[in-house]
Amino acid sequence: MSDVPLSLFAVHLSGGVVAGPWAVGGFVGAAALLAAACWRLPERDIPRVGVLSAAFFVASSISLPLGGLTSVHPILNGLVGACLGRRAPLAIAVGLTLHLFLLAHGGLDSLGLNVCIMALPALGVAAVHPALRRLGLRAFTRGTLLGGGAVAGAAILNFLVLLLGGIEDWPTLARLVLLAHVPVMLIEGFLVGVMVSYVEKVKPDLLAS
Repeated sequence: MSDVPLSLFAVHLSGGVVAGPWAVGGFVGAAALLAAACWRLPERDIPRVGVLSAAFFVASSISLPLGGLTSVHPILNGLVGACLGRRAPLAIAVGLTLHLFLLAHGGLDSLGLNVCIMALPALGVAAVHPALRRLGLRAFTRGTLLGGGAVAGAAILNFLVLLLGGIEDWPTLARLVLLAHVPVMLIEGFLVGVMVSYVEKVKPDLLAS
């Protein structure tokens, strides 16, 4: 356990922690996600993408200490997915690129994988949210479930990438990564629930249908 870098407890992958083929595969996957997100993008959606990019960037810049040993950060990929639908990878890619070049957070080789790890759960939220709305679930309940679920999805994907493609063998990383992000799942689930509830009251058209 002492050999596990503390930075690996974050969902945001650092540079130099995955094998080359996985890094290349991450860029291929990210390119596919972005191409699909850009397909027939109407001009009226660009400001919304910009606003959610900023929200994602700011939220994931906030460091939350975890027991004095390491830190985690909010993600808001659930909110991005609920608001942008299939355009969510655009906001996430912009936010992660800003993190890399403005804050030196993450690595260039892991940028593609980070986009995939955070964007895929956001797309899952985009697919599930309309169905939950049709079922009649309250906005706060929908947001809480999807906000926490998106964080859980990102943590699981992060674990799988490190376990299968990491440059070293971290056999106990699954339990530790998930445990480290339980507080984030709970806090972010509540926050996204509040945000979705508020947005649905004041400007429901911001939520993807």
